[in-house]
Amino acid sequence: ERVYPPGTALTRRDILSELPFGNRTVLLEAPGNVVRAALEHGLTAIEFGSGRFPQVSGLRATYDPEAPAGQRLRDVLIDGAPLDEAATYTLATNDFMARGGDGYAVLVDLPRIIGASDGQIMAGQVIDHVTAAGTVAPTVEGRLRPDE
Repeated sequence: ERVYPPGTALTRRDILSELPFGNRTVLLEAPGNVVRAALEHGLTAIEFGSGRFPQVSGLRATYDPEAPAGQRLRDVLIDGAPLDEAATYTLATNDFMARGGDGYAVLVDLPRIIGASDGQIMAGQVIDHVTAAGTVAPTVEGRLRPDE
């Protein structure tokens, strides 16, 4: 794990080193029950620091890290409203996870709005974002947090 101190000028090489796999961003149509299942899967190995831990935006959720795997997810709010398991949501992820990588089998058969062949390379998107922003100052926003 590399830490970039405040004031570090990020280079293309830095970003490509952090995102070395050439993953592409895909856009999926996901029923709420699949969103819940994907989040729950991402929490199954939290105690081991597993790479499957979900990085999320557009939602806030709480979980119980002490609960048995498969029963950790608590409240989920999407755009401030409770997750509707019957609704369909738009889900952005990378092509690796959409193919079931890291055990995300629930994503494999979802309809693609943008598939891997049309998706942009994630590292390029990050480079474009950092370039456009000029300065980035990430903070912990508490989107996915342990239940208190």
